Amino acid sequence: MIRKVSSSLTTFKEVDLTANFNIILADRTKDSTKKDTRNGLGKSTFIDVIHFCLGGKVTSASSRLWHPMLSQYEFSLEFELNGKIFSVTRRLDNPTFVTLAGDVSDLPLPEDRGKKSARLSVSDWTRFLGQYWLGVPVDTDRKYAPSFRSVISYFIRSDKDAFNDPFRHFRVQPSWDIQINNAFLLGMDWEDASDWQVLKDRKKSISALQEVIKGGVLGSVLGSRGQLEAERIRLVDLVHRTKEDLSKFRVLSQYRELEREADELSKQIKSLSDDNTVDSQALNMYKNSVREVVESSASRVQELYEQAKVAFPAAVKRELDEVEAFHTKVVENRKQFLLSETDRLSAEIARRKSELERKHDRQAEILALLNTHGALDQYSNLQQAHSEQVSRLRTIEAKLAAVKELEQEKAALKIGIATLEQRARANYETRLPERTKAVELFDANSQALYKAPGRLLIDIGDFGFSFGSEIDRKGSTGISNMEIFCYDLMLAERWAAKRPGSITLIHDSNLFADVDDRQVAAALELAAEKAAQMNFQYICTFNSDKLPQSEFSKGFDIADFTRMRLTDETDEGGLLGMRLPSAATRAPKSSSKKLVERKPLTSATAAVPRINDEDVEEQVEDDEPNLFNQANFDRLKNQNRS
Repeated sequence: MIRKVSSSLTTFKEVDLTANFNIILADRTKDSTKKDTRNGLGKSTFIDVIHFCLGGKVTSASSRLWHPMLSQYEFSLEFELNGKIFSVTRRLDNPTFVTLAGDVSDLPLPEDRGKKSARLSVSDWTRFLGQYWLGVPVDTDRKYAPSFRSVISYFIRSDKDAFNDPFRHFRVQPSWDIQINNAFLLGMDWEDASDWQVLKDRKKSISALQEVIKGGVLGSVLGSRGQLEAERIRLVDLVHRTKEDLSKFRVLSQYRELEREADELSKQIKSLSDDNTVDSQALNMYKNSVREVVESSASRVQELYEQAKVAFPAAVKRELDEVEAFHTKVVENRKQFLLSETDRLSAEIARRKSELERKHDRQAEILALLNTHGALDQYSNLQQAHSEQVSRLRTIEAKLAAVKELEQEKAALKIGIATLEQRARANYETRLPERTKAVELFDANSQALYKAPGRLLIDIGDFGFSFGSEIDRKGSTGISNMEIFCYDLMLAERWAAKRPGSITLIHDSNLFADVDDRQVAAALELAAEKAAQMNFQYICTFNSDKLPQSEFSKGFDIADFTRMRLTDETDEGGLLGMRLPSAATRAPKSSSKKLVERKPLTSATAAVPRINDEDVEEQVEDDEPNLFNQANFDRLKNQNRS
């Protein structure tokens, strides 16, 4: 329970709060203009101060405290926790640490502390609050787990985005954060929601792996797993063989010259062989002719002569011996010619054979070198071919590995989903009493506001919890806002039953925008009744002229619960006691770094990186505009110094 909100800023209006119902009112004077609206009086800043003291971020986008004129001040919160009174103080120019005062001797805090105070990093502070105040698990090694900053933001709603959905406290809140923290608040098994998110991450990884397999270098490799395996085996053998060829390869610098010489020798050998073939045929012909000449006889001459004499008896006058002598001379000349040619051809053939033998020997010598050596370009080509084969093999192996991994991941994911769904449904049934109580409280709150049923929907699906709410009241405005009210009030009742006197529920006036006056009055009375009945604290900020005074029940006097009234009658009437110019969208250089500086968690490191509070911190827009005037700025600064 929050007892007091204060600041070292002397003009700050200190707020004392009590148990049960509290309201902060903003009054508008008769002559105020539209520009001087109560939106600048500090209702939302009041809630920002509470968030700041409870470890909330301070940036230009998330807090109305981000202003150079406030950077040197500190804000404090006095609160009662588990029966003990503490106060926490945090400076805007050094927001990474807080000072906790009170009996801290037996608290679960880091060792750097005294008996009456401790200086903590904001990480340790929110860790302590989560554990000691709300029982948020802090020693889990899960990546996704409830966090104090997210859980407390359901009890302390301030920004407009927090009033769009009962189960969401800022616009871009991740789905896992919604599931886990609402499951924790409702008494469901948040571990199941955590495991679902891990499976969702695995599913995204599988989708990413599929895209990798389809695109890029791997995408150019087509084929089924069997085809890829066959290609891999073929390439392994080919790479092995080309590797051996490279290891045995010897480069011969004169390789190309010898290669050309071998080619020339081949041509010469062919030419010599062809010439010998022709001459051998001629030699054989001449040898046969010599035998024919030797074997011819005179009987044939005589026979021819006799035939000729018969044929030409008057013309043939020579005697047989003259003819025979002439024939013998002709045959002898013919024989000498043939013998001379055979000798010449035989010598030429022998010469060529000798030359062929020499050329064959040289050719064999060259071919032996060419067979055992290679040219540099051949070696380079072989290397290139080997590199391409290795690259292709690696691509095939990479795709095979990716395909195998994808198949294994898909199978594991399928099993994981089935196993988790079975476990989660069993846990869901086990938590029926918790669900029943939450649903009953939500319905009771709806009945109190609208005399109509309200349904809190807590379901379980393929990928986690699903939450919903509805109130059977058609035609009424602001129904969705009242669904949030009923949900938050239900949470306060549930937690107050477990931790009496420790729970605080805070609502900004934005929650009641566009809600019928009758329901606004009913909601405030219901909050007062439940807070007293269940022993929790309810704090609400409101514009006084929006209070439905005529709709309150007899005996319900809002003045009894008003802890502070803000007014726009003077510049000092707001929470800060001064009107801040809107010029500074960031802190001065001297303090800007300190405003965003953060320290890592100093204790209980986890094996898996855990999503921390800052990753899901609410985003708050500045809905308290201020007009800037340099003269006014200087005047206020000097006034503040005095």
